[in-house]
Amino acid sequence: MTHLMTLLLCAVLAACSTVGNGRVQTLQAAEARELLHPGQTTRAEAERLLGTGSLLRFDSGWSTTHYLYRNGLPRALDFVPLVGLVTSAVPATETELVLLFDPDGVLRKYKLRRAG
Repeated sequence: MTHLMTLLLCAVLAACSTVGNGRVQTLQAAEARELLHPGQTTRAEAERLLGTGSLLRFDSGWSTTHYLYRNGLPRALDFVPLVGLVTSAVPATETELVLLFDPDGVLRKYKLRRAG
């Protein structure tokens, strides 16, 4: 049983991965303030600077663009019996950037968040 758990742990740790927009990984709050100007920056400019993110449009015409970068084990492993005991203890870092655009495609707000 000990050998099986050791083998399982090695397999899980070898499964470390990165997911998402690599540009957002290095984005700092000061740099975001230099690049993103609410009331001025357009969606096209943001996409040119940051790449393509996940777009969500609302019936009102407002939209958000979501960028996420995660470095660590896939979260789905946390829910696998026994494996989750190991993977949930492995640290992961996550950077998230959400941009809010008005119906004219002009940035109104943004939020940069780091975790881990």
